Amino acid sequence: MNSEVYKILYCSKNLIEGESAKRDAEIGQIFQSARRNNREQNVTGALFFNSAYFAQALEGPKLAIEKIFENIQRDPRHGDVTVLSSETGGHRDFPEWSMAHVAPPDETTSASMAVALDSALSRPGASADGVLGLLRSLVIQED
Repeated sequence: MNSEVYKILYCSKNLIEGESAKRDAEIGQIFQSARRNNREQNVTGALFFNSAYFAQALEGPKLAIEKIFENIQRDPRHGDVTVLSSETGGHRDFPEWSMAHVAPPDETTSASMAVALDSALSRPGASADGVLGLLRSLVIQED
């Protein structure tokens, strides 16, 4: 069995509509499902979201990651799904989390993440390191 880690980093537009409480419930459902399913499949990662975007890093067995990503691409809550990077090998960036919830600690960080994701949708390859760096730093701050 191949134990190499496959990683994918993507961003997408957040298409969840409705009042804040409805959106929060929908996001809560995403995290609950992701954490349960990812743990079972040895998948780890981090998910950032705001009212406009999602950014997610997924890492684990390639077949599991591909299946999860196919589901994300078909999910009506995501629009303009854009792969920023994908690779096999190396270490996990988020080994402790079946799915870390990345929340910006302040409006300045949230604004910088929004700018990075806006850029990522138009220039995916050029933005991967910046988005992954923001995810890493925000997970560390949250921990």
